Amino acid sequence: MTDRRVKQLAFVASFLVYAAAGYWLQVKHGFIIGDALSRVQAAQSVIDSRQPHLAAIGFIFTPLTAMVDIPGILLRGVWPDMVTYGFVASLASALFMAGGVVQALSIGTDRGLPRPYILAITAIFALNPMIVFYGSNGMSEAPFIFFLMWTVRRLIMWMVDDDVHHLISAGFIALSLAYLVRYDSVGAIASVGFVVALTTYLRAPRPPRIRRALLDMMLVSGPGFLAFVGWAIASWLITGNAFAQFSSQYGNAAIFLQSGGTGPASFGTGVQYAIVCMTLLAPTLIPILLWAGVIRWRRPNWGVLVVPLVVFGGVLAFQTYSYATGQTFGFLRYYIVAIPFAACMAMLAVPDGALAEPKRRGRNALAPATGSTIRPARYGYLPVALAFALCMPVAGWGMSLQRYAPQEYSLGAVLAPDPHNTSDKATSQRRIAATFSTERELARYLDNLDLPEGSVITDTVYGFAVVVASRDPKTFIVPSDNDFVKVLNDPAAFGVKYLLSVPNTGRGVSDAVNLRYPTLYETGGDVATLELEIPNDGDGQPDWRLYRVNEPASEA
Repeated sequence: MTDRRVKQLAFVASFLVYAAAGYWLQVKHGFIIGDALSRVQAAQSVIDSRQPHLAAIGFIFTPLTAMVDIPGILLRGVWPDMVTYGFVASLASALFMAGGVVQALSIGTDRGLPRPYILAITAIFALNPMIVFYGSNGMSEAPFIFFLMWTVRRLIMWMVDDDVHHLISAGFIALSLAYLVRYDSVGAIASVGFVVALTTYLRAPRPPRIRRALLDMMLVSGPGFLAFVGWAIASWLITGNAFAQFSSQYGNAAIFLQSGGTGPASFGTGVQYAIVCMTLLAPTLIPILLWAGVIRWRRPNWGVLVVPLVVFGGVLAFQTYSYATGQTFGFLRYYIVAIPFAACMAMLAVPDGALAEPKRRGRNALAPATGSTIRPARYGYLPVALAFALCMPVAGWGMSLQRYAPQEYSLGAVLAPDPHNTSDKATSQRRIAATFSTERELARYLDNLDLPEGSVITDTVYGFAVVVASRDPKTFIVPSDNDFVKVLNDPAAFGVKYLLSVPNTGRGVSDAVNLRYPTLYETGGDVATLELEIPNDGDGQPDWRLYRVNEPASEA
């Protein structure tokens, strides 16, 4: 069977596994992570809201993860649950993570490694519990891993054959799109640009070496820098905030403070926490890395080891610094790239075979390394594979630790349900697993009222889960609508029937309805009368109050 056929089968098999896992978790059990569902609602607003427009995608997160959900939104009429339960996002994750699996496999085939070894490393990577979970839940981790793996693969090839096309693929496509998935990419963009420039400078002829180094750096990092600047300008022109993620009331920094986050006790404590997270996900990364260094030391293509270090290492360093300085949450998933990092190193920690023939060998290409020039014993493949395989059970165990995996540990309520267990941990797991069930019931209640368009005002801080579960999202007036502020200031005059209210505490302080009517949740704010109170079954979700807007006073 040809390598191409193997890659096609790997993609299809991986996609089916991840899509099935997503369906089982999200549609069958309602286990949905909020960020994934909020992105589905943002994508829905682009094409299926009262005032559809592209800017409704929002500027808190970079846009690509939500934009790829848009085609699936069009199928809402065929299968409403695809949107209600965020399964459209699961399918997008499955596609990207399956692409990441193919990239991992391709790193091995590019090196000419034995097929059984390539398949073993690829399967261990693909079936890692964290990879399966984030390949199926609609979050940004899957596309992020795919683009980083693509970057690593292309740069490894460039290190050997100096083909400029690899820099173009890595820079113009992979790294720039990675930034449009996650802000963490800035670490990789900066570190990759530096290493590429240094590599070109060291091996180029003396007279043009500086010029060539600068050109190569621009090729690989320039597009990512332009994506950074372009997204900031677009955000500033439309919202007035160039970096809404950091300065907006809806951004991560604000969410962190509103949720009572205090960050680590010290910078050192934060670094230690990050190291523990990375160790839980890839406990054998350092030994594999050291072994790779031993077998490639002083060999012509030792530089290929630098590529995973700067790409994944740049991202991990950025995340570690962000958490240690109290700018983000302590989530295990923020360090998930340690797993593909270990997979790439496992492909480099064994002897090369016949390298893939370059389409265009550059003038500074290295002589290809082969198994005859790198000579650990052939049984060296098995220890590396076993070392990498150890990541699977350790990562699965790490996902059960509430301190390090607050978003993953609740999977226990789905994987091993025990309704008779009344411990605090079991109760917390069940509440997390039930998150957004109340919002779906609230959406059904409002749908059954057969309200006209623009009848309900809600902010999407919490309301996104209600809007996305509704049969008709046009029923809701949301902040992305151009007339939201005008209608909110005088709801009765614009025919609004209801206000959806959440407590004016925690994240609720950023809710636009609370900002306009600070006492609405408690008293109705002199504009509405309480009609319904809805206690919430989900963890960290507010108890809702539905207020009927008072009729305007008649003129004498």
